[in-house]
Amino acid sequence: MTYKVLSSLTANNVNSADILKVKTDLLIIGVNKKTSSASELKDLKSSSNSMIGESMNEINNGTRKSIFLPAPAKVGAKNILLIKEPEVDAASFLVIRHFEEIMGMIKSSKSKDFAFLMSSATPKKVDLNWMAEVAARTFEAAAYTFNATKNKTAKPVTVKKGAMLFSGLTPAKLKSVKSSVQFGHAVGEGMNATKHLGDLPANHCTPRIIETKTKALKKDFPALKISSLNEKDLERLKMGSYLSVGKGSDEPSRMMTIEYRGGAKDKQPLVLVGKGITFDTGGISLKPGSAMDEMKWDMCGAASVFGIMQTLARLKAKVNVVGLLVCAENMPSARATKPGDVVTSMSGQTIEILNTDAEGRLVLCDALTYVKKFKPSHVIDMATLTGAVVVALGTPATGVMGNDQPLADKILAAGEASGDRAWQLPLWEEYAHCTKTNFADLANIGGGREAGTITAASFLSNFTKEYKWAHMDIAASAWTGGAKKGGSGRPVPLLAELILKGNL
Repeated sequence: MTYKVLSSLTANNVNSADILKVKTDLLIIGVNKKTSSASELKDLKSSSNSMIGESMNEINNGTRKSIFLPAPAKVGAKNILLIKEPEVDAASFLVIRHFEEIMGMIKSSKSKDFAFLMSSATPKKVDLNWMAEVAARTFEAAAYTFNATKNKTAKPVTVKKGAMLFSGLTPAKLKSVKSSVQFGHAVGEGMNATKHLGDLPANHCTPRIIETKTKALKKDFPALKISSLNEKDLERLKMGSYLSVGKGSDEPSRMMTIEYRGGAKDKQPLVLVGKGITFDTGGISLKPGSAMDEMKWDMCGAASVFGIMQTLARLKAKVNVVGLLVCAENMPSARATKPGDVVTSMSGQTIEILNTDAEGRLVLCDALTYVKKFKPSHVIDMATLTGAVVVALGTPATGVMGNDQPLADKILAAGEASGDRAWQLPLWEEYAHCTKTNFADLANIGGGREAGTITAASFLSNFTKEYKWAHMDIAASAWTGGAKKGGSGRPVPLLAELILKGNL
């Protein structure tokens, strides 16, 4: 299945007369100081019984932020929504929030389709293409509603189509904007796929279920090459670290590979590795019960790979990318790995497992050894790896560390460009001592509470010395807790920007 909510999202040029003819359930007009004199709204404002002008004045004067109106006579739209636009100096997150609010209103109105007239006034440092792309991406992503495990309380989304309207664009500029809308729509679809996989309860999203869903992508995206490794395969590859995580579970571990080869045959692929712990109890090092249900999102790294690979295929991107979904379930039982156990990784390095709740790095380290077979240009892993990154950065930013500064710089730049931000933490040699132990080559945790995000990355760095690598800790950014609990779809926007525009 695909995870697209809006079956179509188009971009069209309109003039004042055209707007009167737009047939839609809801016509949305962004309001700013210049809107009152906008030529494309002249005929709409002068329509009989129109309250457009007065309502715009209310919004510009700060009396109201948004106003719903019935459409005037002889207007194709059924209803009109006027909404205040962000200020010209607004930060990216405020622009994204603006588009989220618009989609929230569209859903509340139960409109089946909408048309959004985009203002030519854009915030500083961005252009119309950026606004069109982000609007399209956000409309698609914000249209997502989770209903998969609901019977009596499901709230089906009525909106199925959208149109983005522009005024005064040259044919060349309109073509460029249409491309931006297509790009944003595809990224939004990838975000929805990521959110859906993460939002599924753990009993509806085991490693084997993810395996089935991954293989099913082939039906909608035939350009993807998909393969899977079971526990016997992992054992044959001597992935003792990976296998140690799932020992306490009745659910067998799986590692899926998705290959997309749209670039030159001689171009080395970028490899993405996603942590996919479908539920993390902590194992024998059992977590506290409070909010443990949120550990179903401990597979959001794998879900992000699942989402971005669809985006690349949807756009027929001219790139070569390999994605790995590294999946296991971490449970306590008589068979489970115990603190103090020593296992041997695929690299041959032995690991003393001092805390079974530091399990993500145990599956990732073997996957990071395995990826050498693809002769990668770069490797990026993403993982809900540490609670420490939540404390350090909170939800606005993904933590980034790595062994190649140019790669880290491109990730940070892609975060800024997409509005899906990241922040770099140091990975200095001084931190390497934290994974030393008397009883194995490495320990899976550092000493004490200090720099937990960095010491986790320091551990992984021992398996990445033969290629350019970056680690993204998405534990704070991949989902939201509280009343609005749910997956965020991040870092799919950052990855799309990096892969398709970042010149890797």
